[in-house]
Amino acid sequence: MSLRKNTSEVRRLIAAFEQQADAFHDISFSVFVVASDREPLQDKFLQPNHAITLWQYYGAVGTEAELSKLMRDIATRDPNWGVRGAELSLMGVIQGPATPLFLRMAKRAGSLFNRKEVDAFKLQILGDILEKEASSRTDAKPFGSVNSNPLAVWLNYLLYHLSLPRLDITRLTPIEPEPFSLSLLALESLLTHSQMARSDKSTTALADIRFKVALSFPGERRRFVDSVAGSLREALGADSVFYDLDYQAQLARPNLDTLLQDVYGKNSELVVVFLSAEYSSKEWCGLEWRAIREIIKQRRDEQLLFVRFDDASIDGLFSHDGYLDARKHDEDAIARFILSRLESMKSSGVKLARDAYQETPPK
Repeated sequence: MSLRKNTSEVRRLIAAFEQQADAFHDISFSVFVVASDREPLQDKFLQPNHAITLWQYYGAVGTEAELSKLMRDIATRDPNWGVRGAELSLMGVIQGPATPLFLRMAKRAGSLFNRKEVDAFKLQILGDILEKEASSRTDAKPFGSVNSNPLAVWLNYLLYHLSLPRLDITRLTPIEPEPFSLSLLALESLLTHSQMARSDKSTTALADIRFKVALSFPGERRRFVDSVAGSLREALGADSVFYDLDYQAQLARPNLDTLLQDVYGKNSELVVVFLSAEYSSKEWCGLEWRAIREIIKQRRDEQLLFVRFDDASIDGLFSHDGYLDARKHDEDAIARFILSRLESMKSSGVKLARDAYQETPPK
């Protein structure tokens, strides 16, 4: 059955993943690349865990000897680990106490797609991989493969949804948000669009965008913030709201700290910070908080709006600092508060930090 006709199963899976996402399981989804010319990964995994090959780039094949070797390697491939001799293999690792539960649910999610949909999806991933790895040899053709196991299909789809099908990494790299919440977001997207799609909603270069609102939050609060982002996006239009999943491909880059500091510190009219006990411990939030602290230091208070989920202590904030309480207001109410603040800022003539710098003559 095609995805378009399987909406009842998608809804059942959404309900199941929502229940588990709310449980805040100690579980992670990580990836790493195994390369034929590099040392194997030395990281130790939590128990229980499960590793699976997601895709492989075998290499360029042109000569008769290379073709014969490819045929031998395919004939002796390992059903769990893929084709021997591949130059690159992307491995997915689920680890943590809830691993067996997630594996069962992920296999069911991977079985949502029929053969035709899986084949089309695999071709899209292969296109990304082979374009990146294409050899400069004019006499050779690049070869690769994508795992068709339902678990691998689902994990590959989660990476594809985040615009991360091809990763230049040799270390174990966690994928955010955690796999139950990420699966929930992906399934909600499938229910809406009835097709495999990336989460990116913009191809405009981040450095060129002047946002109305930028959202900063820990991954544990993503479902709440995702709903707020949707309401704001609908009210304000394209490229008006900085929400990480809308620009995921552009954020998968080196020197991310510099880019995020510009987004939050200079290129956004209003920065909305969703605070909770998890906020201070997150590396991503830490990068954003550096820019937010600078806004506080410069007393640009009108450009900050805090939303709290609990009373956790946050470095740099005081008890008398005002905030919206997410324990009392739902997502729609928070979005309305944000839009109201934007209107008041517009009437009072608050400018982007970058514009203010340009208009202030050097001392």
